[in-house]
Formats: sequence, structure tokens, C-alpha cells
Amino acid sequence: MSQEINLSADRLRAILATVTSAAAEIEKLIAATGLAGNFNAAQVEQLTLLFGNLASAAIQAVHDALGREVTAESVLALLPVSTPLNQPSA
Repeated sequence: MSQEINLSADRLRAILATVTSAAAEIEKLIAATGLAGNFNAAQVEQLTLLFGNLASAAIQAVHDALGREVTAESVLALLPVSTPLNQPSA
């Protein structure tokens, strides 16, 4: 009952972009509730961890499907070209 997986690199980039968009929408929803400023440090840390886990799972799935090792360069290659990389603010 094996099923062949036929995903192109472009399709996988689109999947990753969808995951990234979902995370951004979750952040917008949190901000819209007005609760964003009311989170304590532990809650912010938990949200950060959850978003990190979401991104990590998506990145690993793309690499597994492509049969590639995860490297800094391979991860950057998956980012949409229009995604700005900003220095985190303190």
C-alpha cells in the first residue's frame, strides 16, 4: 500500500509559504484580541516555542519529501523571495 509522493520544489515552497502565512494570521488574530500586550513572559515564550515547532515541522517535511539534508542554505532557499529578514528588536 505504498503511495508515490511526487512533489516539486515549487510545490513544497508553496506549502511552506502556506504554513508561514498561517502563522502570520495566528499572530494577527492574537493582536486583534487585544491580548497581545497582556501576555506574561511565560506565555510569550510558549507562543514562540509553538510557532518555532510549526516552522520546524514544515521545514523538516519539505526536506524529507525532497530527500535533502536540512542546512542553513536549504532553509533560506525555501523562503519566499519577498520575505524581509529583519533584525529582532530587543
